[in-house]
Amino acid sequence: MDARTLEFFALAFVSAASILAGYISRQRGWLHEDFSRKVHWLTIVVLWSAGGFLALWNLQPEPANLWVLVIEPLLVVIPAFLIIPLGKAIKLKREQVGVLALTAGLRNSGFALGSFLAYAILPVGGLLREQAGPDGVLEQDKVVALSISALAYGMLIVMTMSMAVVIFLFPLVQHFGEHRKEDDTIGRIIFKSFADWKAMLFYSAAAGIALAYARVPVPKMIGDWYILKGLIFIGSAAAYFGIGMRLHIGHLRPHLRSHLLVGMVKFIATPLLTLGMVLVAQHTGLVQPPPKLLVQTFILMAFMPTAIQSVIVSNLFHLDARMAGSIWVVNTLLFLFLVLPIILIVAPML
Repeated sequence: MDARTLEFFALAFVSAASILAGYISRQRGWLHEDFSRKVHWLTIVVLWSAGGFLALWNLQPEPANLWVLVIEPLLVVIPAFLIIPLGKAIKLKREQVGVLALTAGLRNSGFALGSFLAYAILPVGGLLREQAGPDGVLEQDKVVALSISALAYGMLIVMTMSMAVVIFLFPLVQHFGEHRKEDDTIGRIIFKSFADWKAMLFYSAAAGIALAYARVPVPKMIGDWYILKGLIFIGSAAAYFGIGMRLHIGHLRPHLRSHLLVGMVKFIATPLLTLGMVLVAQHTGLVQPPPKLLVQTFILMAFMPTAIQSVIVSNLFHLDARMAGSIWVVNTLLFLFLVLPIILIVAPML
């Protein structure tokens, strides 16, 4: 088992332990459930924003990266709006329909799962064989460099997803939220979203991309001091701790139909939609097609479960955060026990 695989399992352990710690803290009365809002604010504004900045600073400046700006917003908007009429058809409450839209539109593509998984298992298959030398072996430093590139691609996808969330999903959840202002126009809501501290993840990621395209070298101490890895672990621990505080086990079963709808969208509709868009990107002559590593990253991200941000945003915008937590738990478990094993078996064959 190599170092990257060990790191992935260590992150999984830290995340699970953090959920348990948050759950016990609320159950024992050590912390009030509403304290999770402060934890999540700190997670987004400080920890994830700093991590996204450093990861995207490692991005290789390529014209093909523009494909992310085209494809990713569609992968946020289409599933979110697709599931709204389905939620209404099963007679969900208004704030619960908003939760469905969030869980369908957001994917766990960030440090907590998707991007770190891309770092741990990509590149694979044909790409590795192409990069290998005459003896069929790829040097370890080249594997690490490609893995860091996959991590940067993952964070570019997350950054673009965050931008689409601010522009499209924030107004949507404001519309479905319990405490919405009827006199706010969509334009004002979007402006407030960009002016809010919670949009810091977008601005910090944009700053990292700007440094990457300006070809400013990343300071060596960032890697030597394991700063990026530290932010990944601390940010994941904080996010999952806040979710554990909001987790109510008794809320899992009543939302069975919602779990089914979200599962179908995440693991069937979104991968098919992504595959179609990637095929268009590869065969269009309008712009440079995406490199194979970006294609691998896109396809991997297509199978990610709903993002923990869906719980955080539901919490912050006064939707049904307990329902969001139950959907996140079930959807993540489905991914870990059904989808991820298939990915680990199939990916090296590509």
